[in-house]
Amino acid sequence: MQNLRNSALSLTVSDDGREVKLLDVQRGQGWSLDPLSLLCIVKQDGEEKRGLLAPSGVSRPYGNNVEITYGCFGKDVVFRYALLADSVEVTFASGKSDDIQGLTVALPGSFEPEDTGMKKYLIPLCQGMQWDARGRPFETIYPCSGYHSGFTMDMTGCLGSKGGLLCAVETAADVNWLIGKDEHGRSYFTNLQISSLGGVRYDRKIRLYCTGPSVTAVAKRYRMRVIERGRFKPWSEKITERPQVERLFGALLCHIGYCQDDLDYAEECRKLKAMGFGKVFIDNARRNIYNYGLKMGGLPQLSLDRETVLKIRELGYEVAPHSLINIILRGDETKARYNIRADGKPALSWQFDDNKFYNVCTGTLPEYQRNADRESFSDMTWNYFDTTAAGYWDECWATDHESHPGRPLTRAENQENIRSLFLVAQEGGRVVESEGFRDAYSMEYDIGDTLALPQYGPWEFWPVPMTQLVYHDSMAHVWYEGHCYNDFYFGFTVGNQYQYTGGQPRLQSAADALYGEMPHVFGFGATYTWKNAVTKESLSYRFRLEDPLVRYSLDLARPVCDLHRKIGMLEMTDFEFLSEDGYVQKTVFADGTEVYANFRNNNSRCIDALGRDLLPESWEAKRGI
Repeated sequence: MQNLRNSALSLTVSDDGREVKLLDVQRGQGWSLDPLSLLCIVKQDGEEKRGLLAPSGVSRPYGNNVEITYGCFGKDVVFRYALLADSVEVTFASGKSDDIQGLTVALPGSFEPEDTGMKKYLIPLCQGMQWDARGRPFETIYPCSGYHSGFTMDMTGCLGSKGGLLCAVETAADVNWLIGKDEHGRSYFTNLQISSLGGVRYDRKIRLYCTGPSVTAVAKRYRMRVIERGRFKPWSEKITERPQVERLFGALLCHIGYCQDDLDYAEECRKLKAMGFGKVFIDNARRNIYNYGLKMGGLPQLSLDRETVLKIRELGYEVAPHSLINIILRGDETKARYNIRADGKPALSWQFDDNKFYNVCTGTLPEYQRNADRESFSDMTWNYFDTTAAGYWDECWATDHESHPGRPLTRAENQENIRSLFLVAQEGGRVVESEGFRDAYSMEYDIGDTLALPQYGPWEFWPVPMTQLVYHDSMAHVWYEGHCYNDFYFGFTVGNQYQYTGGQPRLQSAADALYGEMPHVFGFGATYTWKNAVTKESLSYRFRLEDPLVRYSLDLARPVCDLHRKIGMLEMTDFEFLSEDGYVQKTVFADGTEVYANFRNNNSRCIDALGRDLLPESWEAKRGI
C-alpha cells in the first residue's frame, strides 16, 4: 500500500493499483476511483476498439509520487499521481504510449464520494448543470467545445455530503468528457484525453482539488486555478484597454435577424430609444461572410448601408457585423482554404437547404478579419462572430497552407488562432461577442452565449450559474440569438435532461436577473432558421416592435438592464437553492446585492429576506442597489 499525505490531503494506492483513494483530511470526505470508468479507446483504420485500463504495477519513483502502469490493448499506459500542497496532479505520461495510434484514455477515471449521503455531479454545459444521477441509463461523450452541446469550461465537479471535488484540466486542447449511467444505476464522469495528430505526443495533466460541498465552492476553486494560470482578465482591465467595453453595462442586446426586411432600420432604433433603451448593442447589421449572393428562404442577407449605420450610431447605439468566416461553401476556394481531415477531404460543418458549408483552416482567419474590419466594416463599433467560440476545431492535415506549411495544424494551434482572431477583432477598442461560451478564450472576447432554460423539479439536469460564479466579473454569458426572449421558433430538448430554447420571456428575464446578465430581445426584422434541426427543415419569420410579445419582452428587459448596469461588472460571490425542488434560488454579488428568483410557473414563494412573496416566474433584488 502506497500512501502520500500532507495536512490537507491523503492519497492511497493499493499495491496492485486496483484501488485509488483520496481523502480530504480537513472535511473527512473520502473519494474512491471507479475502476470501471478507466475507459480506453483505440481508433485504427476506421475501426474503434473499447476496453478498460488494467493495472499491472505500482511504483514510487521519487518523493510524493506514485506511478500506476496499466495495460491497454497490449501496450503500457502510465499514470503518475503527485501530491501537491493543495491538490493531486495526475499525469498521463506520453513516453510509453507515443506509439499507440488513435488512443483515447480516461484521465484519471471517475472519483466517487465514499459515503452515500449525497452525490451530485457538476457539468459545465451551458451555464452549468447539477445532476444527482437520476433518470434513465445513458452515456454521452462531450467535446470540450462543439456548438451548443460542448463544455463551456475545462473542469468538472462532484459534491459529496461533506465535501466537493474539482477536476481541473491542465492540458485542455485535446479533450473530451465521458458521462453516463448504466442499467445497474452506477454513474460516472471523467475527462478523456484524445489523440493529437493520431498519437499521444505530449504529457497530459489534470488536477484534483478538495472543496466544500457546494456549487459555489467548486466553481470558486476553479476560478482560483484560472487566476493562478494567468488566464483571467477582469472587466476593469478590459475597460482600461478598451473603454468602449463599459458601454455593455445596462445595455440591451437586440437581434434584428439575418435577412433583409422592408424596414427603415434607423427609424426602428429611434422607436426603441423612445421606449427608454438608451444603450443597445445591435447585431447583424451587415454580413461578414464569403458567400454574399446566397439567399436564405428566398430573402437576401441583411446588409445595412453606411448611411443607415451612421444614423443608428447617432442614437448612441452600437452596431456590429455578423461574421461567419469559419465556414465556406464548397467550390469557393479564392477567399479561404478548407480545413482538411486526415483522409485528405474537406471537413463538412453544417448545411441549410441544399447549401453545404465546410470548415475553414483557422490559420487564415486573423488576417482575413483584419482586412474585413478595415475595408468593409470600419463604420461598425463592435464585432459578433457566429459559431466561432462554439466550434469544435479539429486538426487540419493539409501541408500546403501558408499558416502551417509542410505540416498539419494541431488543435492547440487552432485554439491560439482563435485567440488571435478575437484580439484582431478588438482593434479600435471594439467589444467582441461570439456564439458559444468558451473559457479558453475568456481573455480575448467579452460575451459568449448559449443558456439552458431554468427548469427544475422532474428535470434531470438542473441549470446552475457555474460560468457566472467563475467569470461574471470578466465575461457576459447571454442567450443565443436564436433564443431571444420573444423568439420561440427554434429549440430542442435533450431527453428529459434540459431544454434549450427561447420564447419564454418571464423565465429568461428572471434568469438574467439572477445571473446578473444582459437581456436579449429580437426587436424587429426578418430571419431564417431551422424548423427542425434533425430533418434540417427551415422557415422564415419576422418580428416587429409593435408585436405584443416583443413589447412584453422589452418591458421585462428594461428592469434587467437597470440591474445589470449596477452589478454587471461585479463578481458573483454565492449561489444557493432555496427550495427542495430547485425552482427558488438566490445569488449574491460583491457589493452585497442579493437577487432572488422563483422559476415556478404556478406557485408564489415567501422570501423572508424580502418580507413578502415572490410571484411565479419573477425576480427581485435586495441591498447594494
